[in-house]
This record gives sequence, structure tokens and C-alpha cells, in this order.
Amino acid sequence: MLTAHGWRRCRLTRLLAIVTTAVACLSCGVNAPQTPTTEALPRGMYVRDVAALIAQPAARERLAELVTAGLVTEVIPYGAGPMLATAEGRTTLSGWIDELHRRGADVNLPIAGEDRLVALDQLLREHPVVWIDGLVTEDEYWNRGDRAAGLDQLLALLASMRSHAAGWNHPGPATRIGAYLGYPTAAEAARLAPALDFVYLDYSVGSPERAWRHVHGSGGPLRDRFAWFASAGVEAWPIFYAAGEVDMAPSLRANGTSAAEARFRADLAADPEYSQLSVTGFVYFTIEAMPDPD
Repeated sequence: MLTAHGWRRCRLTRLLAIVTTAVACLSCGVNAPQTPTTEALPRGMYVRDVAALIAQPAARERLAELVTAGLVTEVIPYGAGPMLATAEGRTTLSGWIDELHRRGADVNLPIAGEDRLVALDQLLREHPVVWIDGLVTEDEYWNRGDRAAGLDQLLALLASMRSHAAGWNHPGPATRIGAYLGYPTAAEAARLAPALDFVYLDYSVGSPERAWRHVHGSGGPLRDRFAWFASAGVEAWPIFYAAGEVDMAPSLRANGTSAAEARFRADLAADPEYSQLSVTGFVYFTIEAMPDPD
């Protein structure tokens, strides 16, 4: 279920967009189950290179306009490290974050390690009117040779993220803690869930109709992975890809983002085991590769 903070983020999108599953499924040309998914959900966009986007007026304004229109509610910027390393960069980055906040978006910063948290401490000291809405780490522990040690390190980083965020004195809401996750086991998910407010769940599939029931070669049914977190009260956000090794860019260009989201929600609602669960929102990688969302 959406938290109070999650509902705050999607007020604007609820007012600006009404999406019906019937219309969306007709537009995507597949025989999808029908369900009354009439309310738009929050939508996040990764930025591949935040410094480049900020420096390009057209790209910066495009994102700002999508935020103002309520078509993007969350922004996740890659490449902030070099900007955080200098006073000038921190000033530029904080100004851009403030611009997005004024337009109505949340900003969730990727965290690779402790050094990024220390740099954020400094940015927030220097710019006390700015805040960070969320922190998300992308430590792919499931690809490591020593998987157990990798999970322990991820949990330690999540604890440090929460500790740093608790010490930030800023005017915004409490900073939320999340992780990008590929293929945890059920036991790993049970350890991770108490440390998380939200998860970005990888869906590397070529079409929306494959997402809900996709079975990963080593990770198993992705519907089970979704349920482990959603049933534990963690906000679950599928990531759909417009770029990457496997992406659904042709479908997104042909049928639109709302159709992809409606298909996932319809499949979830039709699942006899998990239909009581809710998807919080959707995330896309990346804004540079995306068609304009509808």
C-alpha cells in the first residue's frame, strides 16, 4: 500500500491523469486481463548523466516540463559524484534539486558507498534549504562470488544511509531509504525488507506483457520477488528499461508508458495469489532514452 508520503507524491498525477486498463490494453495490442486501474501512479526517471543534463538547456527543460505536467514525479540522477566533490558542483546540483522540488518532483540519489553519504552531509550543510527525498543503493550483491558477504555489506550500507539521513536537518520530509534489487532469495528478502522503505525491482524484459510472469533463470518467478517486498509493507517499484541489454523501448515508443503500466497492474490484479498487493509506482531507465511519457 502507498504510505502517506507516497500519496503526497502522487496527488498531482491523480489530478492530471486518468488511465483505464481497457483503453491501455487496446492500445498495446495484447489480450490482457481487464481491471479498473483508473488512477495514475507515481513515475520515476533515471538520469544517466546529471551534469550533462543540467548543462544542456533543452534536456533540462524537457525534464522540468514533464515534472510540471505530473508525468514524472521522481528523479534518480546518476553521475552526481563529481559534482559533489567541489563547492561549485554542490551549488549547481543543489540549485537543480531545488528547481525540481519547486516543480513538484522528489529526488532520490543513488548511493555507491560511505563517501557519497559524507559528500551529501557537506552539501546539506552548505545549502540548508535543500533536501534529499530518498537514497537508493545499487549494490548487486547477488552477482558476487561471496553472496552472503555481499548481502551483509549491503545491509551495513543501508544502515549507514539511514543513520546519515536521520542526522540531516532540512525543511523537507524524512529521507527515505531504498535499494535497487535484481534477484534476492526469499530468505534474503526477509532480511532486507525491514531495512527498506522502497525497492526498485529489475524487469529486464522486452515487452510489458512479459513483466509480471517473467521467470528469471536464477532468480525464479519475479511475481514472487514482488510479493516478498510488497507483502512486507515495502513500496515496490518495477523498473522498465528504455535502454540496456534487454529493453522494451520499441513497445514504449509504439504504445506509451501508460499502456505498459496498465498491463502490469492488470496482470497483478488478475493473479489469484497476489491480487491483494499494490504496486507503488514505476521507474524508467533512462530519461535520455525515453519517449515522452503519456
